[in-house]
Amino acid sequence: MSIHNLFLSLVYMDCIFQIIGKKNSGKTLVMEKAISLLRAKGLVVAAIKHTHHVINPEGKDTSRYSKAGADLVILHSNDCAMFWKCENLDYLDFIPADVILIEGFANLNLGVKLEISNPNEAEDIAARISNLASECSKSVRINVIPEQKDKIKYMTLYNLMRKWGIREVRVLDD
Repeated sequence: MSIHNLFLSLVYMDCIFQIIGKKNSGKTLVMEKAISLLRAKGLVVAAIKHTHHVINPEGKDTSRYSKAGADLVILHSNDCAMFWKCENLDYLDFIPADVILIEGFANLNLGVKLEISNPNEAEDIAARISNLASECSKSVRINVIPEQKDKIKYMTLYNLMRKWGIREVRVLDD
């Protein structure tokens, strides 16, 4: 394998926005509008929905795999879902996205918190998120292997490196 020096300049976003409000206040509408605006800018967007409902019910196969000791269980159909014991929100550091939008977790401070009280406010709040997202970017220069061109993989690698304090990765010849 030959490796050429190629530097990729990523725009790394450290943007997390929380949308909070009462039931039927327009939280989901804000999320939808903000996602559309951010995607139109070419940004990778992750959406997290906090729920009090059980999403991996006891007795189902996926729950049984977890109970047997699996660290990660993936449910694959037309959509995919991953289940793991998430007692905290450490996974936010590993999400390969420019912007993370969170609906809920009102009792936590995870990022810029925006409250909606009426669906008529949704468009203005979504526009504010889009504008704020433009201000929270920073450039990162990474030396990469030319065959790898997937932005999400690089963002995941960068997030892991940042989380664990790794400043340099070298490929060593055998």
